[in-house]
Amino acid sequence: MDNYRVNKDEIVEKLNQVTNKLLKLERPDNEAELQNLGEDAGRRGYFARDFGMEEWDWPQGVGLYGLQKLERYFRDDRHESYAKPWMARQLEKGLPSRNINTTAPLLSLMELEEAEALSLKWIEWLMNGLPRTKELGYQHVTTGASKHEITLHDNEIWIDTLFMAILFTAKMGVKYDNAEWRQASLHQLLLHIKYLYDKKTGLFFHGWHFAGRHNFSEAFWCRGNGWFALGLPEYLELMRPYLDSGVFTYLQQILHAQAEALLACQSGDGLWHTLLDDPDSYTETSGSAAIAAGILQGARRGLLPESYANQALSAIRAVLGRIDGEGTVLGVSGGTPIGAAKEDYKQIIIAPMAYGQAMAIVALGEALHYC
Repeated sequence: MDNYRVNKDEIVEKLNQVTNKLLKLERPDNEAELQNLGEDAGRRGYFARDFGMEEWDWPQGVGLYGLQKLERYFRDDRHESYAKPWMARQLEKGLPSRNINTTAPLLSLMELEEAEALSLKWIEWLMNGLPRTKELGYQHVTTGASKHEITLHDNEIWIDTLFMAILFTAKMGVKYDNAEWRQASLHQLLLHIKYLYDKKTGLFFHGWHFAGRHNFSEAFWCRGNGWFALGLPEYLELMRPYLDSGVFTYLQQILHAQAEALLACQSGDGLWHTLLDDPDSYTETSGSAAIAAGILQGARRGLLPESYANQALSAIRAVLGRIDGEGTVLGVSGGTPIGAAKEDYKQIIIAPMAYGQAMAIVALGEALHYC
């Protein structure tokens, strides 16, 4: 492992730079150009609400998650001091529609006293108000054209949902000792594995359509696999006391199989391609950081072989190389809808995003354990 050791001083310096940039993240410099995409904008991943930190949606929710992780790495109050006024501003502006993605901010906010009432209302909505697919899956409802509209994605489940809503469901079940919520989270996790896990490769497809009985273009999307690689170790640690040994072992084996498959398709520069099995697609930083963080976390917690940390640390070195002097994480793809064809994933825009900053924070924070 010594060949892949990273310098602690460099990690700490970059963590502070990336965090400071996240706290004042602005809209992309080339937004005028992006606005000219017209009808092609959504397919290319340009959604105006996704940029910066002054919206309530999944990119900002993942940003808050990164700050919360930083707080635990450094034992400071940067998450709480930022999150409280952030939430107050969003409440004053008016929250968007409830959907899978707008649940993401509560993954970290739920631990604040000020968010308790909202979190309890939201979990009740997830249990009783969110549309369900066949087999009672969390339908991947997202924000529509405006913040108060929704896009139903009828009978679709997406790999993103583990991180955006299933983890929140589990955390609420643990915090309030609510067995119904805990079991709901487990059902959702197992259902997503059932339809998104590819037994031939060990990787995960982006989505599943119950009505059409297909995995769309059967794309192995990098960031989607990152959500699972990072989210499952968190889930296992959170739910360990409540999982039967057989279920825990099954989930750990899925984690192991995915990690093994991911390490086998890691590119020579240490990152992963946005289509994991297509070396002609660009390497993408946020998904790569999430994968590296998940593998390091899994190895640290004894869920994965310690030897897997070697290659994950090589990804950390690559992520460091994509952080500019101002702390901006480069090479991050925009919000990615399910592509009708695999080629669509290669056309997603590249821009600084809150989740890119956050995933770098989490990955670098995990790397501190190996300095």
